[in-house]
Amino acid sequence: MSSFTASAITPRPRGRVARSLCLLGFTLATAVLSAKVYAGCQYVVTNQWNNGFTAAIRITNTGTTPINGWNVSWQYSGDNRLTSNWNANYSGTNPYSASNLGWNGTIPPNQTVEIGFQGSKGSASAEVPQVTGAACGATTSSVPSSSVSSSASSIPSSISSSSRSSSSVSSSATTSSSSSAVNQAAWDLNSSASYLNFVTTKNTHNVEVHTFTTLTGAIGANGVATVTIDLNSVSTGVALRDQRVRDLLFETVSFPTATITVPVPATLLSSLALGQTTQTDVSANVDLHGVTVAVTTRVSVQRLSNSRILVQSMAPVLTRAGDFNLTAGVEALRTIVNLTSISAAVPVDFALVFDAR
Repeated sequence: MSSFTASAITPRPRGRVARSLCLLGFTLATAVLSAKVYAGCQYVVTNQWNNGFTAAIRITNTGTTPINGWNVSWQYSGDNRLTSNWNANYSGTNPYSASNLGWNGTIPPNQTVEIGFQGSKGSASAEVPQVTGAACGATTSSVPSSSVSSSASSIPSSISSSSRSSSSVSSSATTSSSSSAVNQAAWDLNSSASYLNFVTTKNTHNVEVHTFTTLTGAIGANGVATVTIDLNSVSTGVALRDQRVRDLLFETVSFPTATITVPVPATLLSSLALGQTTQTDVSANVDLHGVTVAVTTRVSVQRLSNSRILVQSMAPVLTRAGDFNLTAGVEALRTIVNLTSISAAVPVDFALVFDAR
């Protein structure tokens, strides 16, 4: 457990307590979740492991009038770098900047917007840089940090982690009629506002983020959510590599899509007030490469408006090649480009926006 006190000039750590434990013959380091507040902006390391981390920036309106539009910036002094992100428009390669999206640009008084990202790092603890921006000019305060166990592997080992908080602008105002409309509506996936990313590691230290450009789906009136991923739309940033992933890994001639189905609890959507976020564990069936695997993970669900909801992962979902008969495909990719190694398990994160019909 560590705590940090932020002054009006320079936040200074008051102390750190570290501990180690032995598990299955390996010594695992305890990862410290650090938090520092710079005026109305707070940078929080929500999880970290051997060569990566997840973090969030929380922007709180401590004034008496709404904030309409915001932009924040930060810079790492060491080797920390972003590999994926969500809930903002990001730019830069260190220093970084993030600005609001259309749905989270207004922050009412005493409310908070949170953005998040995943990154790579060396063996040292994840950095906690200073966050600057016009929205960071309110009162400075101190925030205690907490700690969790960290695995020595290259990616988080749990797919049921609640380490990532979703972006939210909370509100208690709601009516029974609008809640009923949210609950009973059928919903279509807004593919242009949604994403599903996965992160690969090759030759131990080379980390890259990839995505799929075509997602379709819906939440039916029967309460079942379905998301279909067009595997031919895989985008790695290199056309030749895209083709090899399609042909050698996914074998899209035989398996062109992956499908995720999730039953949605009947009261989940009706209980949400406008702007409110809830967290819940979901059990999904993932159909990929001819194999169906049950996956349990934690998601946040936010009601953005009477006709729009946001569902996003709370932590990267660990997907193992062996579970879907993809091990041979991973080895084929490794061989064709003469790599020492390619990770056989990848973290997947997503943000899915659904619009009412």
